[in-house]
Amino acid sequence: MKKNLSPNHLLIVGGGIAGLVAGVRSAELGLRVIILEKGEDINYPCNSRQSGGILHIAFHNPKRPFQELINAINTVTENEAKPELAKALSITGTRLVTWLQEHEIKFMKFNQQEAYSWCMAPPRALRAGIDWKNKGPDIAIRHLVNEFIRLGGIIQFKSRVTDLIMQENKCIGAEGLCEEKSQTWFAKNVLIADGGFQSNKVLVERYITPNFNNLFQRGARTGCGDGLLMAKAVGAAVTSLDRFYGHLICEDAKSNDNVWPYPEIDALATAGIVVNDSGCRIADEGQNGVFLANEIAKLSNSKKFFAVFDQTIWEGPGTSARIPANPLLEQAGGTILRANSVNELAFKMGVPSEMLTQTLQEYNSAISGNTLPSLKIFRSEKVKAYEICNLPLMAIPICPAITYTMGGIEINCDAQVLDEKGNAILGLFAAGATTGGIEGGKNSAYVGGLIKSGCFGLLAAEKVATLEGKKFTITSSNSTETTGIREFENIKYTKNIKKIHRLSRFPYLFFLVRYGKSISYLTTSFVFFLVLILAGSNLNWLAIIIAILTGILTQIVIRSCIEMIVMVTELLLPETE
Repeated sequence: MKKNLSPNHLLIVGGGIAGLVAGVRSAELGLRVIILEKGEDINYPCNSRQSGGILHIAFHNPKRPFQELINAINTVTENEAKPELAKALSITGTRLVTWLQEHEIKFMKFNQQEAYSWCMAPPRALRAGIDWKNKGPDIAIRHLVNEFIRLGGIIQFKSRVTDLIMQENKCIGAEGLCEEKSQTWFAKNVLIADGGFQSNKVLVERYITPNFNNLFQRGARTGCGDGLLMAKAVGAAVTSLDRFYGHLICEDAKSNDNVWPYPEIDALATAGIVVNDSGCRIADEGQNGVFLANEIAKLSNSKKFFAVFDQTIWEGPGTSARIPANPLLEQAGGTILRANSVNELAFKMGVPSEMLTQTLQEYNSAISGNTLPSLKIFRSEKVKAYEICNLPLMAIPICPAITYTMGGIEINCDAQVLDEKGNAILGLFAAGATTGGIEGGKNSAYVGGLIKSGCFGLLAAEKVATLEGKKFTITSSNSTETTGIREFENIKYTKNIKKIHRLSRFPYLFFLVRYGKSISYLTTSFVFFLVLILAGSNLNWLAIIIAILTGILTQIVIRSCIEMIVMVTELLLPETE
């Protein structure tokens, strides 16, 4: 067996956003770091690379005051999130965004919704199907890999870790395969960051669904749960493993790559109803699409599921998503069934007409009579319920699609792995989708996978640096937000980050916006006198009127251009702090 005896400070398993943030941060703090990645080269597949690239905390701007973010997490998870992890994430989110910007990761505002305040640029196109190459997250991953190497880090591709090495209750390295040859890597600390177990058939069928093949793989299909299994083998505690982050998608995705990972069918399913092949409702549509995907995945006695809705829902909620089902699904070749009666729709769906009729009648009556809680399957109203009656009636065959698993290794606020007694396992850290404690729970609560991974990768790196005696300063736009998350003797929290105007990288536009009013007045005056001089000798008093009108028109044009620049800036470029 080949052994690597170099005195590394940190060995990182996995090259997603958690592993790369940890790697770059560790390297810039002077640590010797190795990243082990299963992929074959710098373009290796991973969920981070194929994500939407949006950094949010429970659909809130991560630069909000940390207590507001904690409250948002508690609301979404109904207080099931581990308090110290919710606090760590809420405090570190704004710092992660700033850190990424300092490392030349570009962001934009995708739209005016708060959740899209920080989207890696450029974003994916507004179309159905697979579209991640050369988009923001893909560019960010490649850039962080190159930055890691520039800082002296080592990344080994074609490397899969299978076991951790323990000595006197401390993790000192790992074993596995590198280019199909056995290898051992030694390090003072190990960070597990290889993602969830969504592509492990045995684990998925043990914890999530009775039939692995009924759960569509919506992500990179690389999460095999190696890190989770390794951690459990050395005594790590794990959270509940029965929930995942995913969405409802058109069942055609199993044969048509143009209809996944977008558009999702969530908005249609939550506004309407979801029925099985018997024509019966199967879950509370009023929660959200993630919850419905989890509930459908658990069912074993039905083979087909449909989102049922009407024209009103199709033209309303159906157009509301960032990449909407209406009209993109049909344009991509997805199946949409339309009918002018319940019987006709039931025939096209292949479900019993009598049962579908009864289901719709009971549901519509409950909405009109304000008795939704009395339905056999409770319907909450976190999402507005619509009566399904405006023709044509419509249905889409759907399936649950998994992106990553929400449960995993228990960690503390420093990303240290905990044992069954709640004590940190020395030398062992974990970050990203391989961990649990924030997302999941009875309502399949989603908080934000990308920012969770990045934040705990950052925290893991800084904890290792602290243990190695490295002295460094953490800056924060609000020092009281950061103080208290960890009590490091060698870390000083300061408040010295200056707000940078979002147009600072575009000096001409910045100058035009900043001095636009003065420029417009000067230009208007110049045009007024120029017209007066040129036309005055011929038109007399009419020259004055023409000069005034020309000046006013010039003022309107210039001010409109400036307002257009401001509007586009506010939409696309987040304010930097």
